[in-house]
Amino acid sequence: MRILKFLLMAALCSGSVCAEPLARPAVTAVEAELLADLEARNLKPGGTLYAKVTAEWNGLGCALKKGAVIEARVTSVVPHSKTSKASEVSLSFSNAECGKAAMEPFALDLVALAAPEEDDSSVSMDMPRVLGSTAPTQGSPSGFRSMTSANSDIWWSMQYLATANKNLRVGAVYGLKGLKLSVGTGPQNSSVLSSNDRNVALDKRTMLLLIPGSTVSARAKTQENGTQPSVHADASRGSEAAAGPGNQNQATQADEEDIQTCTPPECSIDLTTDEPDSDRRAMERISIEQMGFTSRLQREMAALNHDETLTYLSSTELLVTFNPHLLVPRYGATTPDSTIRVIRAALLDVTNKKVMRAMDWDLPDTKQYLWLLANHRVLVHVRDELRVYGPGLKEEARIPLGGPLNFVRTDPAGKTIAFGIVHERHSPELHAKLQEGQEQEPEEDVQIRVLNDKFDVIATAMTDSNRMPPTLLDEGEVKFLRQPDKRIHMVMHTWDNQLRSLARFTSSCAPQLSSLAPDLLFMVTCDASTGGREYMVMRPDGNLVLRGESSLQELGHAAIGNEEKKEFAVRILKSDQATLPGAVFRPTDLESEQFGVYRAADGKRVFSVRVSNPSASNGGYALSPDGDQLAVLARDGIEIYAVPQK
Repeated sequence: MRILKFLLMAALCSGSVCAEPLARPAVTAVEAELLADLEARNLKPGGTLYAKVTAEWNGLGCALKKGAVIEARVTSVVPHSKTSKASEVSLSFSNAECGKAAMEPFALDLVALAAPEEDDSSVSMDMPRVLGSTAPTQGSPSGFRSMTSANSDIWWSMQYLATANKNLRVGAVYGLKGLKLSVGTGPQNSSVLSSNDRNVALDKRTMLLLIPGSTVSARAKTQENGTQPSVHADASRGSEAAAGPGNQNQATQADEEDIQTCTPPECSIDLTTDEPDSDRRAMERISIEQMGFTSRLQREMAALNHDETLTYLSSTELLVTFNPHLLVPRYGATTPDSTIRVIRAALLDVTNKKVMRAMDWDLPDTKQYLWLLANHRVLVHVRDELRVYGPGLKEEARIPLGGPLNFVRTDPAGKTIAFGIVHERHSPELHAKLQEGQEQEPEEDVQIRVLNDKFDVIATAMTDSNRMPPTLLDEGEVKFLRQPDKRIHMVMHTWDNQLRSLARFTSSCAPQLSSLAPDLLFMVTCDASTGGREYMVMRPDGNLVLRGESSLQELGHAAIGNEEKKEFAVRILKSDQATLPGAVFRPTDLESEQFGVYRAADGKRVFSVRVSNPSASNGGYALSPDGDQLAVLARDGIEIYAVPQK
């Protein structure tokens, strides 16, 4: 049940039935969710637990931002045992981030809780939205306006909120069988969670409703004068949601079908039995060992890395970037722009196999560092800025970041850039505690900035770091929305604020989504019964261009496109053993990689090749601007294949 997510009005009652009061001063509740699992057998008195505020809250003496952390102390604990079947945990919420990164005293009482919603790890970030109906020109969302996370993406939230419950009682527990909550009855006026026959246990993201601590203690006084305070969530969020985008019903039709069937001649089935040409010979082979390129074959990996890329800057200029694994000096404490690795960039003339220009880039992380832009240019992350390089590897622009880079996304035309900058929510001490308790990096604030093709900032928004970065098409942003029974709804939110439903589907793994020229989507999911990967290319209206299935021995699915030739290439790696998503493998486990080049109009394959000894990188392949060449990075150099013109 999702009643406590929390658009509701609640009466603060001393018993199971409330008398209707004549006047009730309002008490606005704090909405939060646990940041880690809670289990009585693992707790000790004096231990600390943390929860995250899920909606902005303002009250006397404290202002809690969305994402702020509140701290609970375990005042007492009774684990389930042979001698004590009953179990209890008493929690006292005593500290909060009241408008600052550091914790400060602020008492709250836990008055209700509910089971967590389904995992939202695949929910997309919130992008800025437009007002009015003016469509952007040439793929640039010129009608954007700034919007904060407090009121953005309301249309998404409304799809999963239950109808308001106006009769919620203090001590209410939803969706947690056998668990009881007693408010203010434990040590130091703490709230007591109890279970008669098992350990008290709450999952991460269990939803909490809290009120200022003085409210419960003042209950006796209010009863004396005939009034009782009422508890409610911020009702303004509900009215905002109801007044969301006018066309949101287009994306919430109950009778919506799943992903469209791939029906020829508009769509092609990519058959795994249709083997590509394994004996096709490369027209050129270029060794780059002399530039310092070596393959690290025995390192363990859970996913393909971002160490190597191939990119055409013209029909004869191939940009090769790779990690030469230089020793990076460390000088004391690190900063957001400290060098973590060095990437070597070399511009090759493919006609004479000579290096035209070379340079090294210092990178502060191990993420993707290069993206394609319009007019055969690239966007590169170097230290604390983004740089734009054009043909000849000539620098054209620098874009300062002002903080750690979270993501970069571009539209297929390469004319709109969206990137996210991480803003630390917490003090260093609290950050370390949260990281230790969650065994992962704590959620942070992310500021999204959107640039046009002149690199001017045209919009900003705030979102959370635990959501998927946006996927951009020329028409708008494509997002994943949660549905009941672990289904996923894919929608497009257009630049002129229209909401379009594209597909609904089920995946046993987190779906991967990217965009590519010419204005297409590439998605990889996992079959719920077999675990095998499924991949598809679709148009902006949700209709399929290509669909294929892979066994668990095939991984690393990716695609790139060519705007001029209206073609795209799909790359699939083949391992010598079954590899589940997230499983560890080594580059030596990768036997070969399969490439297919397809027409965007109907998904027909025009070229295929299988290459041995593949690179274990996401970006180790490229299509030339004229579509005549496919460059592939193998372990011993670069192979260039001629793509026939059909």
